[in-house]
Amino acid sequence: MTTLDWAGLVPDRASPVPLYYQLAAAIRERIRAGSLTPGEQLPAERELAERAGISRMTARQALADLVRGGDVVVRHGVGAFVAEPKLTHDALHLLGFTEEMGRNGGAVSSRVIEQDVVIPPPVIAAALGLGPGERAVRIVRLRSAAQTPLLLETSLVPASRCPGLEHEDLERHSLYATLELRYGLRPRAARQTIEATVASAFESELLGIPRGAPMLLLEGITTTDRGTPIEWFQAIYRADRVKIAVESLGESPALAMAAPPVSVMLT
Repeated sequence: MTTLDWAGLVPDRASPVPLYYQLAAAIRERIRAGSLTPGEQLPAERELAERAGISRMTARQALADLVRGGDVVVRHGVGAFVAEPKLTHDALHLLGFTEEMGRNGGAVSSRVIEQDVVIPPPVIAAALGLGPGERAVRIVRLRSAAQTPLLLETSLVPASRCPGLEHEDLERHSLYATLELRYGLRPRAARQTIEATVASAFESELLGIPRGAPMLLLEGITTTDRGTPIEWFQAIYRADRVKIAVESLGESPALAMAAPPVSVMLT
């Protein structure tokens, strides 16, 4: 059982912020700082309530908030434990899942669910620069790190640009490395969107999570170093195990006025 600085966890009753939220934020801060490390057991709900001077219901809400955020995992009949750190997906640099995990020193595995030649939907065909009736290789893979399923990934690649891709071993080899080394197509850039969604019955079964669990959906087009569209992709990540890293650059108001407009749509 871990030792906590209880004085720093007592919520401020004069604050408009709910007591459970204050407690959860204080524990989360200690996890981020490393004073609570992955695998450490948190105090039981009753002890949290007594030491923090709050009700058991409030302590239960705080733990539930930490679980929803992926900071804590509950082992039924045992207790609450600090979760393993989330995988950080670097949205700034174009890396395949295999390369990204390799850079972070993680063990990665893939399970191919589908790998076949199909006629893509018209919207995807247009994004890939394909004409009516032109085919694409559809690849659906379950991607795991340290034997934990993290995401379901779908790629559609123009079949005419990558003949035989449907027969490549993409459980053992990276798609991006295969595109570059076998077909001379170097993935260079991607335009992608990120949105929140929930797990379907199919996704929950594959990822081992409850149906309706929060997910992160990335979708976009990858282009080569010559600007040729080479892949339409959709990646559905477990929100409890993955976070997205981006970088924002500031600029002067004058430059901002001259820049192309950016629109954000909430649906």
